[in-house]
Amino acid sequence: MSDTTFGFAVVGVAMLVVLGAVFVMFSRGGAAGPAAKPPRGVHLPGPSALPVWFSVSAALIGAGLAFRADGEIANPFLALPGLGGLVLGVIWWVRAANHEWTETERSSHGEEASH
Repeated sequence: MSDTTFGFAVVGVAMLVVLGAVFVMFSRGGAAGPAAKPPRGVHLPGPSALPVWFSVSAALIGAGLAFRADGEIANPFLALPGLGGLVLGVIWWVRAANHEWTETERSSHGEEASH
C-alpha cells in the first residue's frame, strides 16, 4: 500500500468516525433524564490565549506529519512538541473551566444580581 493510499484511507476513516458521531448525537430519541445545568452565573469565559495555543499545537502536529523523512510516521522534532502543547492546553482549559465553576458555586448569585 502506497503512502498516498494510506493517507486517503486514514482521512476516509476519520471522516466516517466524525459523521457517525454526529449521527449518533443528533438521532437520539430523547433525553434519558434531566440535563445537568451549570450553576447560576456561568456565562461565556473571558478572553483567553487558549484558542491560539491549540491552533499552534495543531499546526506543529500537522507540520510534523507533513515534513517527515521517508519511512517515518512523523517528524518527532515538530510533532512531539505539538502533541505536548495540545495535552497542556487541554489540561489548562479544563482547570480554567473548573476554577470558574467552583468560583460561581461559592459566590452568591441571587435573583437580584445583574448579569
